[in-house]
Amino acid sequence: MKFIQDTQILFVRNFKKTLREPLWLFIGIMQPALYILLYMPLLKNIGNTSALPLGKIAQIFVPGMLIIMGVSSLFAGFGFIPEIREGYITRLLVTPVNRFAILLAMVMDQLFTLLMQSVILIFIALLLGLRTSVIAVILSLILVIIVGATTSCISYIISISARHEDGLASTVNTLYLPIMLLSGIMLPISLAPQWLKNIAGFNPFYYAVEAARELFLGNFTSFTIVKGFLIMSVFAAVALWFAVRSLRKMAVM
Repeated sequence: MKFIQDTQILFVRNFKKTLREPLWLFIGIMQPALYILLYMPLLKNIGNTSALPLGKIAQIFVPGMLIIMGVSSLFAGFGFIPEIREGYITRLLVTPVNRFAILLAMVMDQLFTLLMQSVILIFIALLLGLRTSVIAVILSLILVIIVGATTSCISYIISISARHEDGLASTVNTLYLPIMLLSGIMLPISLAPQWLKNIAGFNPFYYAVEAARELFLGNFTSFTIVKGFLIMSVFAAVALWFAVRSLRKMAVM
């Protein structure tokens, strides 16, 4: 099938490019590890968490870190804009290559790195006492992939519109901070005042964090998990559609 072949060729090309910059790959992988090693132990001495063992704290903290790594794919456009500027994307768009294959190959490259980061983070957390099931880990990784695909597409949409790193940086940083703070990444939103809980309800990534926490706690029958997957799947589909549409519009510009 031509679509699969196009996707495979472009993914290999993008992945080889990623491997040519191992320093950034290493830094990206180390960031979540540093959060686990240097930040999570501090939570043991905060408020009600002081009575909890580190492994129990990890069940609350690690799911949030996994989702925020997925949200960090908002910065994917910084590798995309130079290819727009150099004319690679324009040349690619005048070929018979499927537009969806172009986008999917870029997203898959981002998700491969994200998956490596997530596995390393979970492994370190297990060494520090995290206890959860294999099913919870697998389902959480699937959720992280959905989040990463969503934010990657959003980043590419912004990149096509901005066409410059400055515009992308200002837009992404404006989005990233409230998303992170209103997702309950560091601590559950349940600890926040009611007005903040109400605002968090409009943040789709908040439901992803809550779903991941329920998975790590082993509450597989919780509707929160279903809601998190449904909301993020809808957002992923919408973001993907708009990203493909942006590429198609770019081809006729």
